[in-house]
Amino acid sequence: MKWLVTLVMFTVVFIYSGCNLNPLGSETGNVSDDPQHPPFAVAKSSSVTRETAEVSSSLLLEQAVSNNTFAVALYQQLIAEDENLFFSPYSITAALGMSAAGGAGDTKQQIRDALQVTLEGDDFDRALNGTDHDLMEYADATDGVTLRVVNSTWVQSGWEFKISYLDHLSRFYGAGVNLMNFAGEPEACRTIINTWVADQTNRKIENLLTEGTITPATVLVLTNAIYFLGDWLYSFNPDYTSDLNFTTAGGSTVSTPVMRYDEPGKKVTMRYARAGNTRALDFPYKGDRLAMTVFLPDSGAFATFENDLSIDVIDELITALDSTELQVSLPRFEFTYGTESLKEGLIALGMTDPFIGGVADFSGIDGSVNLYIADVLHKAFIAVDEEGTEAAAATAVVFERSSQDPDDPIFNVDRPFIYVIRDKETGTILFMGRIVDPTVTE
Repeated sequence: MKWLVTLVMFTVVFIYSGCNLNPLGSETGNVSDDPQHPPFAVAKSSSVTRETAEVSSSLLLEQAVSNNTFAVALYQQLIAEDENLFFSPYSITAALGMSAAGGAGDTKQQIRDALQVTLEGDDFDRALNGTDHDLMEYADATDGVTLRVVNSTWVQSGWEFKISYLDHLSRFYGAGVNLMNFAGEPEACRTIINTWVADQTNRKIENLLTEGTITPATVLVLTNAIYFLGDWLYSFNPDYTSDLNFTTAGGSTVSTPVMRYDEPGKKVTMRYARAGNTRALDFPYKGDRLAMTVFLPDSGAFATFENDLSIDVIDELITALDSTELQVSLPRFEFTYGTESLKEGLIALGMTDPFIGGVADFSGIDGSVNLYIADVLHKAFIAVDEEGTEAAAATAVVFERSSQDPDDPIFNVDRPFIYVIRDKETGTILFMGRIVDPTVTE
């Protein structure tokens, strides 16, 4: 059985008030601008609820393979020399899955290809939804494990979007649509989304959207955030935690707290494997379904293992895990990654068209080809101690307009322009020119 990555993610929909939509039988809906509504409200299909039907194990396993293959591919794009890394491929997949649902043609296919999706049509979304439900049911029934998975969408109030897209988000992602005023108050909207993400991740993900990521041209932000809290199935004994040396990737030595189950020299029974120059060990959480699997290359072999890393290498080690008596120690650590732009990494994986205004086709969202992805932002946190693990992550896909409608009140002079100085009384043009680079003075 292929390895199922179980990094946990979570995004929640706040329903502050209702909003008016055209009848669901029509193709598009228009968000109400009723001034009595709060700063943002939530539109959600009244006729479509999230699917709860059991999904076949074959779909879940096939999507798990896609998720894990994407995880390794993106890992190779994100690694930087001598720097830590932590991210949630599942969170990123969910956020981009919502994006792909509104895509068409090459735009949609490139997102699916970058995510390594092999399932056809809605089976991809159905498998994600089924995995969400399966993990949530497990967490709800297991003491010592907290796991939440929710998705949300933030749109410009007054912007027309397809009801079919809204229905799709409801059916497979359980996502409502939060109504925002990006055009008039981009910074206030950024603060609202950031505060919401922080609240839902136990304050572990702060400031996901950094200054300048939300602009008056923003019309849509898709978010997925993650929160996981799991107690070890076998807790470490804090009495045996002590400072020991750790050799960094650069070859230097640092002193760090290292945890043990028992006094030094004593053996414990764990699921362990070796393949080639690397060993693997499972650290299971309560319920024995989720686990942290640590891959430990031999001294001096880290670069070689990382360069050769693939889903097949990971599967080989995990398949070989077996109960073994051995001495075990693990550093206690805490790490925050990001906010990181995933744009360049996703482009390297073939997802090019979605980032190009005028080329991207997200007509499934609003019926036009004016939308493109300005950026995909990700932030993640992990803390590992004697009791267990706390992990959180959040992903935001930020969409902007590639052009404005004639009636749009936004006028951003952010590209070459022609200008005149004229006599309004007679219409006579006194001066005329153009600016292609405003930094050139003569």
